[in-house]
Amino acid sequence: MRTLVRATNWVGDVVMSLPAVRALRAADPKGTLALLARPWVAELYRLLPEVDEVVVDDANGAEADANARERLVGEIRAARFDRAVILPTSFQSAWTLARAGVPERIGYRSEWRGALLTRAVGLSLAPGEHQVWKHLRLAEAAGAAPAGAPDVSWPVSAAVRDAARARLAEAGWKGGAFAAAHVASFAHAAKRWELGRFAAVFDELAARRGLPVVLLGSAGEKSVNGEAAGLAKKARVFDLSGATSLPEALGILADAALFLGNDSGLAHLAGAVGTPSVVVFGPTDPEATRPWDGPRGDGKRVRLALARRRTLCAPCRFAVCPIDHVCMEGVTPADVLTAIDTVFPV
Repeated sequence: MRTLVRATNWVGDVVMSLPAVRALRAADPKGTLALLARPWVAELYRLLPEVDEVVVDDANGAEADANARERLVGEIRAARFDRAVILPTSFQSAWTLARAGVPERIGYRSEWRGALLTRAVGLSLAPGEHQVWKHLRLAEAAGAAPAGAPDVSWPVSAAVRDAARARLAEAGWKGGAFAAAHVASFAHAAKRWELGRFAAVFDELAARRGLPVVLLGSAGEKSVNGEAAGLAKKARVFDLSGATSLPEALGILADAALFLGNDSGLAHLAGAVGTPSVVVFGPTDPEATRPWDGPRGDGKRVRLALARRRTLCAPCRFAVCPIDHVCMEGVTPADVLTAIDTVFPV
């Protein structure tokens, strides 16, 4: 059988969809499993041994022309997939696959798209239930066996690690242990912890443990990273924002002694490769969207700590806080350093 999975659009969701992708692979080990993915996550899906093909959906955004959607529909139609499992809940994701004539289309009933699906599934997540189950239950609706313990562990090849180390060397890294950090949040300012507090933690990591810091992020986050680096007084900081591909960032995270950051896709990647991680949570719900901390298939110990202060207004999921941002302002450098000691003892 030729199965096409319409992938999730964001890096953290890529990690949370891994158990579903693996379940679909296990359900049809001799079939073809392809992923339809946006350009920025396609390169991550290409790293997975479970995936046979990746089709890039570049029909949205400034890079797309008026005929991009028609070309994509034609490409999918020509590939003659037997079925599609549609992880996103958007109308357009179902509309594209219906127009491409994929015979079986399985997805969640949402955004008035039920008529575009041959099997419309009701979304039933309990309050606070982790998003990893959202994707797994759709895989089960497509015939995969019910999951026991979801596994998001991500093996990192020697080639990816070598490419990552080359980027580090270009930035001036001479080898040795380092902490990786993501201090920005490109589309969600309310999730950002204050940069001066990050810098204070970087200085303590340098003073107590001798760790330099590698800042990761997109080119659009370079100004934020530059400000954070400038606020650090003792730590040596290497700013790689915009200088790595996502696979290279994955390799850097795999080599890091520690990850520190906001609730973001890179936090999920750090957890997936097994790096000890501390994540600052504020307006989002850690019960539903924290890096998955269930048992790992690679046998590594899970080392994740969340730094947060509970408030009555969180989780709110506002992109910009309309009041006092107390959920993030209440988290101190001491809170984060204590969390670091739990996952990465001196």
